[in-house]
Amino acid sequence: MADAMPPRARAPTMDATSSARGELCSVLLMDDGFNMREYVARVLMMVCELSESEADRLMMQAHWEYSSVVGTWERPVAQHICDGLKQAGLHAAIQPESAIQTDSDEPS
Repeated sequence: MADAMPPRARAPTMDATSSARGELCSVLLMDDGFNMREYVARVLMMVCELSESEADRLMMQAHWEYSSVVGTWERPVAQHICDGLKQAGLHAAIQPESAIQTDSDEPS
């Protein structure tokens, strides 16, 4: 029996009349210790339309660092992608981009 894969998600787009840019949010993928690595990478490729190498890189980052930032989009798109990852059984969340601290943001 083949693995059940979610249908390829298409992110909603902003209509041309929208002049205000929405809040940017990052989609976070968390390591769950349950799903096989190959499955996680395949879901990332299908839902987020990532290349195989990028999906593998993000999957391994989540595995070793317990989370990885899949990407940053306007809130409706980020929510759509997060929902697609969750529907496939992955642990994902969205977080406002302003709340994501990067290495360059850390005090010296």
